[in-house]
Amino acid sequence: MRTLWSTVLAWILVMGVLVPASLHAQVPGLGSMIPDKSMLLEQAKSLLTQLTALKQDPKLPAADKAKVDTLIPQATSLNSELAKPQVEPSRLAKLASQLGDLQKQVIALKGGG
Repeated sequence: MRTLWSTVLAWILVMGVLVPASLHAQVPGLGSMIPDKSMLLEQAKSLLTQLTALKQDPKLPAADKAKVDTLIPQATSLNSELAKPQVEPSRLAKLASQLGDLQKQVIALKGGG
């Protein structure tokens, strides 16, 4: 479990979504930081907007459009989860990881498109 937390923390640092500990509860293994839900939600919304734009891009190859079609429901689900009023810290860490994975895929599609 500690390895998972360390991996999630490293990814979050890369994505720049760490916030002061005074805003969040203490989480063992992470020191004093956990992902900020509102920042993750904003990133998830942006990701969904990017995917929608990619789907509309006439230059995007058909194979990449098919990939976008599979990512949009995942991004929509992620947005729905993050929009909930209460999200457990352990669930929030998992959602942050999923967001990071989706962001990597979108970056690859943009670079490959």
